[in-house]
Amino acid sequence: MIKVIIDSGIDQNDFMKKEYDYEFLPLSVIINDKDYLDQKEISLKQVHEYMSQGILPKTSQISPQSLLDILNDCRSRNEDVLYISIYSQFSGTFQVAHSLINEYKTNHPDMKVEVVDSLGGSGGGALLAIQAMEMVKHGLPFETIVEQTRKNAQHIKYHFTLNNLNWLVKGGRVSKVAGAAGTALNIKPYLTVDDTGIIVKKLVRGQERIYKKIIQDVKEGVGTFDDQLVTISHVNDIESAEKLENMVKTALPHVATQILDLGALLAVHLGIGGVGVFYFDEKPDHYMYIKEN
Repeated sequence: MIKVIIDSGIDQNDFMKKEYDYEFLPLSVIINDKDYLDQKEISLKQVHEYMSQGILPKTSQISPQSLLDILNDCRSRNEDVLYISIYSQFSGTFQVAHSLINEYKTNHPDMKVEVVDSLGGSGGGALLAIQAMEMVKHGLPFETIVEQTRKNAQHIKYHFTLNNLNWLVKGGRVSKVAGAAGTALNIKPYLTVDDTGIIVKKLVRGQERIYKKIIQDVKEGVGTFDDQLVTISHVNDIESAEKLENMVKTALPHVATQILDLGALLAVHLGIGGVGVFYFDEKPDHYMYIKEN
């Protein structure tokens, strides 16, 4: 048997929780010098309540002991483990996990354990996790699943926007002057992910314009692989997520879609309100997503 682990840098929804058997490993959100386990000890709503008061939460990586406990539990059940982690550019979690897992494999050579850097997270990480868990359900060998997941991570595209520039200013990604001007002119940031982390691709005036630009880029990026699963993640903004989902389905009528909730961990860095679209820019060698009836 093979068990997939995801952390709180990877988005989830009720479909994933119902359809797949996986382990969830929370990172910590730090507020007023107190640590809270994301989605276990603190919710996105609670984090937003602090943020709306002007309090800037911080985040920290996984607890090595928490990962070790999961590995030991899986080993007791004769399960091999694939851990899909938040992007190494966002957190030190991947490095911690990589070091711990290498030591664990040395001490327990009878067990197969690997960690894969998602090269992103959020709805893109969910696509990786769903594909990995589908491959597990279909009985593919562990090595094949790991290799395919690493390849998949290199072919997921990220397009997202935020309701305002405030938290990008606080995080240093946009200057205070540009942030003030952008707010006054209803400027929306168009963000993506590259090998340095989250970057501002461009600034677009007005929500409708930026949604149209996202849909245009998604349609071009999907190309001929137009019957895949596309995920839409949101930061406490289900109305925008549903609107963008409808736009995706209109532009690409053969895709399946899933709406996901962004965890508190990533919301700390992005702010209150926002939505993104995630997809593969080419079809993987082993593509196994089954559409819902």
